[in-house]
Amino acid sequence: MSAHTPVQPAGRYQPPDVRRRQILDAVAGLLLEDGYEALTVSKVATRAGVAKGTVYLYFDSKQEMLAALQARMWEHILETPAALLDRADLTWTQRLDGLVAAWVTAEQQHRELYHRLFHELGPAGEEPLTAARDLLITILRNGHTAGEFDVPDPELTADFLTHAYAGPCHHNTHSDLTPAIQTLFHRVVAAHTSHKNP
Repeated sequence: MSAHTPVQPAGRYQPPDVRRRQILDAVAGLLLEDGYEALTVSKVATRAGVAKGTVYLYFDSKQEMLAALQARMWEHILETPAALLDRADLTWTQRLDGLVAAWVTAEQQHRELYHRLFHELGPAGEEPLTAARDLLITILRNGHTAGEFDVPDPELTADFLTHAYAGPCHHNTHSDLTPAIQTLFHRVVAAHTSHKNP
């Protein structure tokens, strides 16, 4: 996701998925430059190279655009760890490590946009952390059943972990925290195995 690059329209007609992406890219860029309060549908349209009415074909309000941008970021964050669930060659510890790596990478590589979207503004629509929490619960529950984790309450543990990892990322901006945070997750779930990351 390149939030700083202005969208360049490529002709009048664009497929709906392309047009939607252009609009959300414009929202991301404007959020980073001017903040949420200055965001308007008119500015988004200009940035995306479309008419104002076109924006309204996809989104009813800037709040709806924000919710869609949050959802898109989480979809991107969870794409790789979700695919790990189908990898029979991996332990549940490796799957957990893959999820942590995706979270930390997103927090550090897209720090400013991530902070604006999730720390400053909060959820704009359906809670965007729900999919992340559900994926973590699946990993914890299956890891517990397999005997790798000691997690009798995967829901509570997932709630704790989904909020705990962000703090270290926020306060340590110049180092790769992935191995350290993976180790902390191992301790919380009492992981009985330690394997090389996928």
